[in-house]
Amino acid sequence: MARYAICVNVLRCIGCYACVVGCNNWHEEDANRIRIIDRIEGKYPDITRWIFPIMCMQCEDAICMEKCPKGAIKRRKNGIVFIDEDICIGCGECVDSCPYGAISLDKKRGKAKKCNFCMDRIESGKEPFCVQICPTDALLFGNLEDPEDKVSKLVLSRKASPIISDKKVSVFYVNLPIRSKSLLA
Repeated sequence: MARYAICVNVLRCIGCYACVVGCNNWHEEDANRIRIIDRIEGKYPDITRWIFPIMCMQCEDAICMEKCPKGAIKRRKNGIVFIDEDICIGCGECVDSCPYGAISLDKKRGKAKKCNFCMDRIESGKEPFCVQICPTDALLFGNLEDPEDKVSKLVLSRKASPIISDKKVSVFYVNLPIRSKSLLA
């Protein structure tokens, strides 16, 4: 069985928003399933800038699943956490509970939306659309259960790790000098 993951190389991300726009176009919606963090720290001339996408981290202990009053948020055997739109009532409990700010409400449809690694594409043997469309190859998609997979190797070598270090997730970051919830604000 596969356990899918995305790895973000922060040094390769240029903040072009191709992943955001591509995702919105693929899913034909206005709600962002991905957002871009653009963080500058320090004072001129000693500044540091990080640009990177944030999406649903596919948390193993997904608090959004626990908080959803209707049970609309579910997990597949491959680790992908998704929202069943037929059950979702758009109450926003999941939006408020996500520590990554990775869930939004689609006001037109009255439903919560979040990244689901493009489950439809994965089922047909393709990568998530954000990975395919990224012009700098800042996003990699892989299988954590395959020790020969490029993403699995990065995670096993500890070159890639979660943005919040104590969380067990399926989205990892390379070349992010600080790992802290404060980066997400």
